[in-house]
Amino acid sequence: MVTNGGRPTAGPKRRSKAVRRLVITLVVLLGLLVAADFGAAAVFEHEVSKRAQKQFDLTDHPSVKVGGFSFLLQALSGEYDLVTVDAKGVPVNQLRDVEVHADLRGVQAPLSDLVSGSLTEVPVREVVGQVKVKAADVTRAMAANENQVIKSLTNLTIDPVSEKTVATKPAEDAPAEETPETADVEGSTAGVKLCGTADIAGESTELCVFSIISLTENLISVSPKRIELRNGEADVNLPPAIQRKVLPFFAVKLNPGDLPFSVTPTSVKVEPGVLSVKGKATNLVLGK
Repeated sequence: MVTNGGRPTAGPKRRSKAVRRLVITLVVLLGLLVAADFGAAAVFEHEVSKRAQKQFDLTDHPSVKVGGFSFLLQALSGEYDLVTVDAKGVPVNQLRDVEVHADLRGVQAPLSDLVSGSLTEVPVREVVGQVKVKAADVTRAMAANENQVIKSLTNLTIDPVSEKTVATKPAEDAPAEETPETADVEGSTAGVKLCGTADIAGESTELCVFSIISLTENLISVSPKRIELRNGEADVNLPPAIQRKVLPFFAVKLNPGDLPFSVTPTSVKVEPGVLSVKGKATNLVLGK
């Protein structure tokens, strides 16, 4: 192409090729940065996993994930916003399927130590630890009871309810199904509804035990308060005197083990299918 002055200028095709080359170069560089980010994150997660395995006394490495935007940017600063650690299927005493979870905030690991492999200790500003006990383990603990009805309990479910619901006897004409409610927030105690099927006098009977869970010397204590029975389509109301004799058989204490990183347990919580213990600690060192 020639201008009015007679000098050639770059045509549209040449400019289009230059733009394409620039775009391709940027895409390649971005891909390399993303790959480097993932690769560096994988190395860091493996290092934290090894130390967590030692402190949890686990047979396998737990899962570790780094949160926040761009691992490399966090690595350059030497501090990571959030690192989560998860271990599943952990055996603890009579429990066989405990889940361990920890949120680590303000994790300090200099990039130079990470690259050189000399990372030995990892200071952490705050740790929130949690252990979860599933319905199958609660059933297993109850099966140790000498009462044959409790031993026959199957299909156990765990659901959160408010402590008010635990303490309130339903009205005679109340509908069988409960309306949805908001459970209490986590604290030193929480309401729970444990439902299952038991063999009572040769009949398959659905029962629900409304209880309060609490922390007792780092154990999860389940204190039953009232029971509801259903045989077929009919609800069975147990007289208070009988309830007082039956309820103690449903009391159980669960030892979920220590919280991760020696965090002191401070609260309990009920989630669908799970009883959990939580705690928080500050200014810890991972790897000591």
